[in-house]
Amino acid sequence: MPVRSRWSGEKALCRLCALPVLLLLLAAPAAALDTIWLVRHAEKVESWPTDRDLDALQPLSREGTARAEALSDRFKDDGIAAVYTSRTTRTLATGLPLAARTKIPLIADDATTKPSEIPPFLAKLRERHAGDKAVLIVGHSNTIPQLLAALGATPDCFARLGIRKAPDGGLVIDGYDGVWRVDVAKKGCAGVARE
Repeated sequence: MPVRSRWSGEKALCRLCALPVLLLLLAAPAAALDTIWLVRHAEKVESWPTDRDLDALQPLSREGTARAEALSDRFKDDGIAAVYTSRTTRTLATGLPLAARTKIPLIADDATTKPSEIPPFLAKLRERHAGDKAVLIVGHSNTIPQLLAALGATPDCFARLGIRKAPDGGLVIDGYDGVWRVDVAKKGCAGVARE
């Protein structure tokens, strides 16, 4: 009869204890981004040249600056890991107070303004922030609906989200006060809400 030492019995017991932990780790889903927040840029200066080349430079109005600060207050404790904007003065100025206050990156990327680039942009964003709680995207009246649709919103929830058809056939939102929350784990309209 073979003689077993006390040490070999402890090693076997240790292996048995490690098995449930290993199974639990294997069954747990990989970390993923929880929430994508979207806002429209804050109010812009009304008296601005209509020259299309100057559109990207249109700054925020006094009310817009106040709204950008209010958004910073609103999101300061929501675990935002980064703020994404287009390369326009008004979106950058809307996201800057939060980025400066919480010391997170402010990333200017015009992919959010180009319908064909939105799906790859969102895929990259999810990959880059897989372990983060949330990110914020600052968009425009005509890009917020496109982003929401790419994130799961369908026509049956457009009215609840404040999305309407524009005269040119595109989709738009009205006003500057919308805040949209996308729960990345949920599918379709169930994952999208407007505050």
